[in-house]
Amino acid sequence: MSDASPVRTSALLASLDWLDHAFLPAGMAPPEEIACGHQRHTATVVMAEEAFPRKQREADAVIATGPRPVAVYTADCLPVLIADTRQRNVAAVHAGLKGALAGVLPQAIDRLIEAGATPDSLFAAIGPAIAPCCYELGEEMLNTILVNPLATAPRWFTLQPLNKQAVRPQARAAHQGVWFDLPALGRQMLLDRGIPAAQIDILPVCTYCCAEAQSSYRRNTHFSDGYALRYSWIRRKA
Repeated sequence: MSDASPVRTSALLASLDWLDHAFLPAGMAPPEEIACGHQRHTATVVMAEEAFPRKQREADAVIATGPRPVAVYTADCLPVLIADTRQRNVAAVHAGLKGALAGVLPQAIDRLIEAGATPDSLFAAIGPAIAPCCYELGEEMLNTILVNPLATAPRWFTLQPLNKQAVRPQARAAHQGVWFDLPALGRQMLLDRGIPAAQIDILPVCTYCCAEAQSSYRRNTHFSDGYALRYSWIRRKA
């Protein structure tokens, strides 16, 4: 992958001709009219009308029932964009490890279902995020994950995986811990809510070693490279 700061999309979501979406590169401004919460790694889900103007309401997931784009901003956390083909509602979810374990993804799915979706009408894409090649967790944090009822099938590696797509050095071991798969945790939570596996897409881009420069908060703490937020947005076409 080059360092050309691409705008990324999901082939799965792109197959739905009634919506637009994008996983923007670090530092690129999102559409002016987005609804976006003031993110605090919570399980709070709000409607687009409650999150516009942006960051006026604490929330880590935003749902739109109209054409206004909804967005989240991330560094290494999971940006998850969700579309409901029954009601043509859309959602943007910010799910770092803390927010995922708090239940933000199940809460967002439940709100969409309350609005008329069914699990098999939902399509979800997980955008660029830190991958197990670079996400080291200590034993204490791993134990916290293992006792969380939402983490029904956590995945990790005792040996650091090699990412053959890396364009800069992978993270170095610092805790004698494990290498945790955050995107797999997000996928498992979507599966547990009944979304079919074929309707879940993961963009295989690690923000630490594969994405454009300044994508990773964690990398910045290691190398002081700087980082800029990455916005991911989705909207129903008018």
